[in-house]
Amino acid sequence: MFLKQAAEFFERFFRFGGTVPMVLKLLGDDESMEWLVKSLKERLEVNPFEQTVEEQLSAMRKQNAEGNWGISEETLAKLAESAPAWPKGRDAYRSFRIRFGEGNDGVAQTFEAHAAAMKRVHGEKLWRWELLHSGKVPYKGKDVERLKLHAGNHTHHAVVEWIIVNDLSANRKRKDVTSVRGPKSLADEGIVLAWLFPKRVQAIDYDTWCAWFCGGYESNVPEDGDEEWQGVVIVFRDTASGGVLLGARWRGNDDPDYSVPPLG
Repeated sequence: MFLKQAAEFFERFFRFGGTVPMVLKLLGDDESMEWLVKSLKERLEVNPFEQTVEEQLSAMRKQNAEGNWGISEETLAKLAESAPAWPKGRDAYRSFRIRFGEGNDGVAQTFEAHAAAMKRVHGEKLWRWELLHSGKVPYKGKDVERLKLHAGNHTHHAVVEWIIVNDLSANRKRKDVTSVRGPKSLADEGIVLAWLFPKRVQAIDYDTWCAWFCGGYESNVPEDGDEEWQGVVIVFRDTASGGVLLGARWRGNDDPDYSVPPLG
């Protein structure tokens, strides 16, 4: 197998302009070999979904207008001036935290705003699990809370700011979601990624590109079991149909097809 791969490597190397003197230079010069390996590593770590600040602000403006979010031009101008550099890493992102309202009501308002943005961006490809609710929804004659922040709804405040996700593929190997989630786990930020980077969602193949849990959210689905707050919001994809899905899975999930990424 190795000999076949080596033969293919040199065939391609020479086809793209490589020469025997170049090969001899690499074999006899450690600095040249170090440069080649370093260059390849940097190339492999480039995120193919990287966006410019202008592209990101344009996407936000579009959702702001279509969703009637009420984000001012002054706020957008401040974002343009304060944008951090794009982070290094194959699955690293510069993105936004966009939250509306305060406390319990704010959590629901923010979730629904970004779920609606996902729908506008992904269109008919988006399917939202019918039991994934925000706010209070009746169950057996009682109004039951359905969604909360893992960090506590009291931490939810209206804000529009930049965030960094250093590795959207983090924590694919784990005992369960509970063991790796924490105060920095993505919540609404994970849904923002889904509408801001639609090509990343469409690339989900559960191998090179994983789906992701929004571990900063806890979902309560009494229709799906007796114990409360067992669900975790997830962004995933049906590879057969190409459909984009917004749902919830059990917090004990250990499937490496899904990550549990944190902020920063």
